Amino acid sequence: MNTQNKCVLLAEKIKTILREGSVLSRELVHYIDSAFSNPSITELEAILGDESDCERDSLLDLIFFPDEALHIRLENFLEKEDFQKKDEEKIRESLFLKESPHTKLRFPDRRGELLNIPMPFWIAEQFISRLNICNKPDEKLTEAINRNVCGKHKIRFRVMLRNSRLVYTANQIRFLCDFFGKMNSETADMQNCLDFALHFLGENRDDTDIFSALTKKKRNCFQHLQKLLGFEEQLEKNNMEILMLRGVRMPYADKETLLRQIAMIDTICLSVFGKTEETGRDLFIGEYHQGKDDIEKMVRMFL
Repeated sequence: MNTQNKCVLLAEKIKTILREGSVLSRELVHYIDSAFSNPSITELEAILGDESDCERDSLLDLIFFPDEALHIRLENFLEKEDFQKKDEEKIRESLFLKESPHTKLRFPDRRGELLNIPMPFWIAEQFISRLNICNKPDEKLTEAINRNVCGKHKIRFRVMLRNSRLVYTANQIRFLCDFFGKMNSETADMQNCLDFALHFLGENRDDTDIFSALTKKKRNCFQHLQKLLGFEEQLEKNNMEILMLRGVRMPYADKETLLRQIAMIDTICLSVFGKTEETGRDLFIGEYHQGKDDIEKMVRMFL
């Protein structure tokens, strides 16, 4: 398909999806209610129509922020075509050829539906950029997903790769191919593990030994967990004001987040590499019930 045709076709697909509308997310409803004091549909329409309202642009940006559902509906088309950065301007022009794209939003509560919200021309540039149309996943990764991942997750995982915006090295591609080949895509944890793995690869550009880098990350999590447990023990004996006067700093880490990261690293390492530690006895967090005594025992065994 030539460049002009594929840009026009993508623009039409986007306009069709926008016209169908969507239900406002809880996060966006919370923002609207906080910023505009629980507005009615009529009040919200007035805000969107008032160009002098300083909050209007931020609200429009959030309304026209492409969500996962939109990405998923476009992914099969984007996978078949090759787009370049210069095509984004052609797509934006195509969006406004006949009429401005518009959408409708439904509140999850009883406030009803916002009809015919037009997309401003200035929003379109950010909207299209956020689709990451140029960031086509490596063919080896796409093949690994299509071959190993169950149907309902295939497109979602390809979207996650596209939106990660990473340029993967050969070693990272091999690791991710093994990830898709050896992880159980039927489990609820695989999406969380993939999200963690993509963030991890983005933060750690040294890909010479991914297994060692993961175990190092796990050890850092345990060290933060140890500090957090020590702080909690001090807090049981002294109030916060006394600890502050003594110069004790409150750990910034969250216990549940650390435990989730440790569990995901274990799951990934066991699936992809067949082990959770480089030497000695493997320590798998699933062996512990994660009560306070179990967490302390786990930290002592690892550090």
